[in-house]
Parts: sequence; C-alpha cells; structure tokens
Amino acid sequence: MKQALVLFLGLIFYTSFFSSQNPVSQSAPQRNSDTVSADLLKLTNTWNEAINSKNRAELEPLMAPEFALYRWNGELLAPRPDWLKFLDDTEIKEYTVRGVSPKVYGDFAIVTSVCTWAGVHSGRSFDYDSIMVDTWRKTNGKWQVVARNSCSPTPATASTPSPCSR
Repeated sequence: MKQALVLFLGLIFYTSFFSSQNPVSQSAPQRNSDTVSADLLKLTNTWNEAINSKNRAELEPLMAPEFALYRWNGELLAPRPDWLKFLDDTEIKEYTVRGVSPKVYGDFAIVTSVCTWAGVHSGRSFDYDSIMVDTWRKTNGKWQVVARNSCSPTPATASTPSPCSR
C-alpha cells in the first residue's frame, strides 16, 4: 500500500512539477504521447501473449525486478517471484484482455484493461472477470511493468463500499 501511494504521489509531483516548468506547444507532445501509447499497447499485448504461453523468456524482460501484484486496496498479493510461480503452476483455460487504454506521464504510464482469467490452480478452478491497472516505468530507454493492481467485482459486490473482496 505504501509503495503504491509513494508511486502515485511521485507521479503526481513529477507531472505537475515538470508540466509547469516546461510549457510547450500541444502538437509535438501529443504526437509523442500517441507514439508512446502505441508502443505501450504493443508491449501490453506482448506481455499478455507471454502470460498465455507462459514464455518466461518474453515475460522476464517486461517485468521490473520489483514487480508485484497488488489487491485493489494496495495490499501486496504477490511479489514477482510468487507471481511467476503462480503462473507456472496454473493451467490457463482462458486469459483474454480487452479495453486496453494506456496513459503516459513522462517516464511512467498507467495501462488500464479488463481481463477474463480462467483456469485451474492447485486443483481448484477459477473464473474471474477483472479490472486491471498496470504501472509501467521507463528506465534506460526500456519500459517495464512495476506493478499490477486488480479487482474482480461480482454482481453482488459491485455496488458495495468494498467491491473487490478477492
């Protein structure tokens, strides 16, 4: 939770500080932002394909060393090694991602999407429709996912104060 809050506050500070310090015309940054958004869309698709195929050679370079999966409330669910082990130990029946929408903030980006994720893990079947927020960071010219926050509301929980109980 603290990491997500620090990241969020740092992102706000970075964008507000640098946008007020370096005013520029809208046309050039928009084109650059569109290009970066297209790049992040491709990277997101590559990451999703690597998840489906459990291709560690493609997954590993896309994930920052400090990557972690968080619940919607910011609670740590799985650090990178645990997330990769869970993926290795899961029989994926379906993993589809739709509604992918990248938003670029300098060297950070937020990619929102909706996911259908079904399979078997430890002998137990699961089938979730989830909302995901992936945080990407550009370091040394390379984009990597540093965090994923997800929520799988059900019809019964969607209108409650805590819709993401899983």
